[in-house]
Amino acid sequence: STQLFLPSGLQRQPPPHRPRVASMPFKVGFIVGKDTDVVEDPKFTDMGGDVSFLADMPDDWRVDPVSHEYLKDCEPGTKGYVHCDVAIAWWIKKNCPDIEVDIICGPGDITLKRLQSNDFNFTLGFNAVNLMVANNQETPKIMKMLATCGNLAPDWGFEQYILQKSNYMKDCMANGVPMAPTIFSLKGKRSPEGLLDEIKARGWKTFVMKQSESGFSLGFCKLKVEECETDPSFLTTYFKDYKHISEFVVQEAVDGFTRNWETRCFWYNGEFLYAIANMAAVSTEDGAERIITGDDIPAEFLENAKRIGKEAIKCLPSLQVPGGGAVPMVLARTDIGCSDSQLYDKDLNWDPTKKTFFLNEIEPSSTTYFVRHLKFDCIPTYGRLYAETARKMKARMDLNVAPPMKRAAAKRVAKPVRAMKAVNGKKGKAKAKAATVMKVMKATKRR
Repeated sequence: STQLFLPSGLQRQPPPHRPRVASMPFKVGFIVGKDTDVVEDPKFTDMGGDVSFLADMPDDWRVDPVSHEYLKDCEPGTKGYVHCDVAIAWWIKKNCPDIEVDIICGPGDITLKRLQSNDFNFTLGFNAVNLMVANNQETPKIMKMLATCGNLAPDWGFEQYILQKSNYMKDCMANGVPMAPTIFSLKGKRSPEGLLDEIKARGWKTFVMKQSESGFSLGFCKLKVEECETDPSFLTTYFKDYKHISEFVVQEAVDGFTRNWETRCFWYNGEFLYAIANMAAVSTEDGAERIITGDDIPAEFLENAKRIGKEAIKCLPSLQVPGGGAVPMVLARTDIGCSDSQLYDKDLNWDPTKKTFFLNEIEPSSTTYFVRHLKFDCIPTYGRLYAETARKMKARMDLNVAPPMKRAAAKRVAKPVRAMKAVNGKKGKAKAKAATVMKVMKATKRR
């Protein structure tokens, strides 16, 4: 059986709670765009996934598996399937009457007016990475809308923190999170010759290059130092083809990465939800990628992935609320690799005879959730979690715009509590003051 770890208060949930709507529903946008996380799929339903709640969903938001376009943009009669970002949004629409759901298909449906018409917008399946990968004439315009709308969740600052990989990687390194030896090659300060010299000075034999502002393994390559010395065109061509990329992330190649499971842990509110582990196609006998989850993941890999992922998640900022304040972060994913052989970095002390687990990347809420590979139906879980975050954000936003008199009243109510917490020899005075406050309160009550 699969062990599912849910944040406190969500374990052993009863049937979906439908809050009493005491006022007008608040509006939440869900920016969607997934085409690799299908829910309407035999693999999902065979393990017990429920898709019955999708029966009345308009076909517009289903995705054509051939063109990868939403059916609203396809020829009439095209068949498509729901992916998890739309499924989560629709689940909330069906089960949470206090939330008015606006499903926004990225990039075509994104406008500044529409984004700002909602209280806030979750980037559930589409974000800045998708725009950078597309990198077309619409990219700057849509990027500006996301950057200036002021109500993304996660907020634009967090988007940039994750998009520019050196931000969170440097923070993780500073906090002792193990990572492969890394060089950040910055636009305007890099050259093929300079990078190769730096790599050789570190003692590396083989290295990999990937990019900030990218995804889906685009721009990834693995090179040998000896080959680059013999034929400099490898690096020269790479620098020319990707000159627009602000940052190359260059790391010593970890051979164990292809032999061992990469374990991806999913976190919500900073708490562990579940994990999947995958092994690269180059490492399997049949040449196909393998994905496992639940108790099929070897305990050594799962426990070390959770241990390292927990420390990495601590480095992330909280989810900023429009207008001020913060709530715990929505979904984030930590990808943990395993080294089991010799590395040559001059400053590294990993034992080549033992497994060393390390953080490879952190992914934001728009990442792949692997819903059909799990042993439980995660859609209701995510529906409840995102709905609860939405309510917390709305409550904080309402507090931000509360009339000054209400804020002042809240401060006055807090004064007796502060008085009772006096320390350093002032306990007697604090108790006397608290007693006086209580007498006044009782006298007022008798009136």
